[in-house]
Formats: sequence, structure tokens, C-alpha cells
Amino acid sequence: MHTAPVSSPTVPREGWDPAQTGHALFRTRLGVCGIAWGAQAVVALRLPEPSLEATQMRLLEHARQRREGLWPQVQVPGDLSAQALQAVAGVQWLLAGREGGSDPDDSAPWPDAPAPVLGDLRSLLTLNRWSARSGLPLLDDVVLDWHGVPDFSRAVYQLALAIEPGQTRSYGDLAQDLGGKGLARAVGQALGANPFAPVVPCHRILAAQGAGGGFSANGGTRTKLQLLEWEGAALGDGSSLGLFD
Repeated sequence: MHTAPVSSPTVPREGWDPAQTGHALFRTRLGVCGIAWGAQAVVALRLPEPSLEATQMRLLEHARQRREGLWPQVQVPGDLSAQALQAVAGVQWLLAGREGGSDPDDSAPWPDAPAPVLGDLRSLLTLNRWSARSGLPLLDDVVLDWHGVPDFSRAVYQLALAIEPGQTRSYGDLAQDLGGKGLARAVGQALGANPFAPVVPCHRILAAQGAGGGFSANGGTRTKLQLLEWEGAALGDGSSLGLFD
């Protein structure tokens, strides 16, 4: 499905305050994810690594490469910034998949994780853009901090943001939109360095003929295909991926 690129919200032109930063780990159906933020925007997100420590370390590496900050760890939802709260709740809904994973009121919707990992915040989501096809949040209204992101990478990520849950495009498709099929490798490299997964849904970009292609998150292509399965993605002939039934 080819959709027009969206214009993701941008951070107002105001001074950066290193004291107004933070990070948190939070539970999802896939495992424990991470988020880092400034006063006005989300600076980095991280899908689960093999351990909480690894997730936290990689998250903060991404954040510190682009922004100076104190990055204290938040332990209660009330200490998240407004944008971080919406991003966390939105990612939890997205990774729950079309079937919802389990009810948000369930006392243990996902495998348990020790404090200070944040629990299920899906009931706090107020973003109002949802995919009519999949019933999952689009998340293109989460404000992302583009400081330090190369122009070409940002162009790739804007195209990725326009792909709805359950839909896919190829590296070649995005390359063609950006100037020609010869840019496919550069597109793949940009997606491999994506600091905003899964809000910027790099898992929805496949290799030619529907092949999975690479994926930099823990679990590689299998994790990528798992996310697509949860979103209800289909192959070119319209059949379900059916990989994890």
C-alpha cells in the first residue's frame, strides 16, 4: 500500500534543557521496551534487548548521541512527560496487536517485570489517530525530537510513518520515492539506525518479493515478522503471514 508521507510533529524552536530529560522502561507484549525524552518531545525508543540492562544501555546510547541530558530513570507514570506518556501507551497498544494481547484491566496482561519497569498504561492513551483497517494506533502524532537525525534518514522515517499497521512497503519502494531504486541500501541503513522504533515502524519495510529483510532489534527478522503477524499483515496475495499460529 502506497500512502503519502506524513509530516511528523516537530519540536518548537526553543532552548534545550538537559535537566528536563528522563528515561523509563515499560512492559509490552513483546517484552520490556525503553523510552527517553526531553521537555517537548521523545528523543529515543528501544525495543526489547535480551536483558533489562541491555535495553537501558542501548536506549541511553541513542539518546546521548544526539542530546545532552541527565536522563534520570522515572519509576511512576506521573513523572513521564506528556509526550512520553502518550508514546508509551501507544506503543503498548500497538504491540498488543489486533487481538489486543489481553484486556487492559487484566491484572497480569503481559509477563511480569521487576520494578521500576512501568506497567500497562493503555488506558491513559488520548491520541486520536487510529487505523480503521487494523484498529491499532497510527502514532504519527507523537512528537519526535529530530535533532541530530540526518536529513536522508528523516526522509526515510517520514515515509515509514505513513505506513499503517498491517501494511508493508519495500526498501525499493521507499528508495524510489526518495530518488531511485539505487538508494535501497541507504534506506536499509537508515532503518537499521532508527532511534524511534516502533513509533517509526521500520518493521513494516520488507525486502523485494515480500522477503523479511534485516531487522536490528533483538530476535532479528523473526521479531520483525512477529510484529507484522500481530498487526495482521498479509502477503502480496492477501493471505495472512501465518507464521506464529
